Amino acid sequence: MYEEASNSSVLMLLHTAVYPFLAALIISVIAAKLLRASSYLGYIGGFIAGLSLIHSGLSFPPAQAIDYYSITALIGTVSVLCFTNIRQTIPRNILGLVLFGLSFYLLLNPVLKHTGLLLSLSWAAASAIVTLVYHLLQVQPKELELGNDKAERKLSVLLPTVGLMIVAGAAAPVISIGGSLLIGQLLGALGAALFAYVIVSYLTKVTQVFSCIPASLLLGGLITQSHVLADIPLSVILLITASVFVTPIAVRFSSELTNKQSIGVIFIQGVISLLVSGFCLWLVWPESSLY
Repeated sequence: MYEEASNSSVLMLLHTAVYPFLAALIISVIAAKLLRASSYLGYIGGFIAGLSLIHSGLSFPPAQAIDYYSITALIGTVSVLCFTNIRQTIPRNILGLVLFGLSFYLLLNPVLKHTGLLLSLSWAAASAIVTLVYHLLQVQPKELELGNDKAERKLSVLLPTVGLMIVAGAAAPVISIGGSLLIGQLLGALGAALFAYVIVSYLTKVTQVFSCIPASLLLGGLITQSHVLADIPLSVILLITASVFVTPIAVRFSSELTNKQSIGVIFIQGVISLLVSGFCLWLVWPESSLY
């Protein structure tokens, strides 16, 4: 019995962290060499690899709510292309809001459709607005003007992605214990894939200003689904969502960050995420296990 439990734990670790990390690492290296402006495809590939392993019933076209993460990854990629090529702020933000809303609607509607279209649209709109605000905070105009050549040599340009990675990793045990092992595992897979991407991007000096858009959509989808699908309390979801904004706010209201200062921001994000995770674990911990 203990051997079976041990094997199950090892298999879960492989599916949740090791395989997504390795897949993202390999794809990121290939994308960095062949598609320098599209190295973010690495963590998308790593997450999809983890999704296919964790959710064995993955199908395309999507049949269940979880299946729509493949569509979310595609929408995220399209969003990166739109944000990169559209220089006018208002059209870019409007298009981004529409794409973000579509992503969240597809993820949430299969669960909420029995409650009516209005609720699905409301959740999608609210989630899209929060995601857009996140990106408006973390994108600095000077980075857009200077292009990627200067920004990609600094750790600071990877801070938003690192922040999402930390939040995903910290939220994974909360969601797993609180109501959905599946979504918790997917959060772990996303965190592992982002970690591999960050390593490759930093070492190869290949990154992109809007490369964290797909990650924010995937993380946002997992967070919202954990409430809608797994009944995680709304207070927990709001706390986790608030912790996502620590890094972009620090970057937005700082001058050009050195690598040492960037490490300080990462440390602050890590501490806050751990504190939020610990408090949320206390909120969602099954009452029966407290006695």
